[in-house]
Amino acid sequence: MNFNNFLLKKLLLIFLFSFSFPLSLSSNENLNTKNKYKIVALTSLSADLVNSIESESLVGIPGSSLLKLNPSYKDIPIISSGRMPPNLEKIISLKPDLIIGATGFHDKALSKLNELGFKTLSTKIKNLKDLENLNKEINLFLSKKNIEQLSNKISNCYSSSSKISKDKNVIALVSTKPILSPNSKSWSGNLIKRFGLKNLTSELQSKSEFRGYVNLSQEWLLKAKPNNLIVVKTPGSNISQYESLAIWKKIPAVKKKNIFSFEYYGLINPGSLDSINKACKKLSSI
Repeated sequence: MNFNNFLLKKLLLIFLFSFSFPLSLSSNENLNTKNKYKIVALTSLSADLVNSIESESLVGIPGSSLLKLNPSYKDIPIISSGRMPPNLEKIISLKPDLIIGATGFHDKALSKLNELGFKTLSTKIKNLKDLENLNKEINLFLSKKNIEQLSNKISNCYSSSSKISKDKNVIALVSTKPILSPNSKSWSGNLIKRFGLKNLTSELQSKSEFRGYVNLSQEWLLKAKPNNLIVVKTPGSNISQYESLAIWKKIPAVKKKNIFSFEYYGLINPGSLDSINKACKKLSSI
């Protein structure tokens, strides 16, 4: 396994574990009704949502490259880095009213914080409905009377009908060794469907270690005859990896030059509101 494929494996595992279970508050208590709130977010997307709702409430964020690029986060304490567990002592010192983490990736940290009396929230983001629910949960926790709809934050994702068009079939490629493509159980698979695109791998059952993604052979890919190809640029890779496939020039989409390049954040890992919005805009152009 070369470095790019090793990196892809790590990225997919982080993402899939980070969004693998439904939203669930850590107790049956009513949501906080105090006047001031402090929230620590352990994922870049939850941090972005809190910031978009009430920036003053966000007191702790993960060390994500997406957030580091945004100057609005420069003065907020970073409580985790990469795949390292979040710094519990730092989180405790911030005295948050709510900690939003990812079940499967932050289990130990959330459990420990919960034992110490902190309220926690776990997330599941497989489609826009899940994201809408998280947006609503945060608004309710902050006692917002008027909930700003998600459609106002990622407007590009609400600009197209979800009616599937048989003429617009597509296959999305995430890597080449192995050849991975999303099915209907992934964030990317659901986002592709939302824009009326017929995902040819949608109903294939995953036999790979990456839940929501299927392994394809070059023979299957050629036989499927996709009219459009989505190729994903994962960190540390470029589009040339796909061109190295032996059957590349024989694929109908390649012959027609219907190849669409997407960033990893937005299509594969939601990442942030901005990256999601950009992915939606690009999907609408296919």
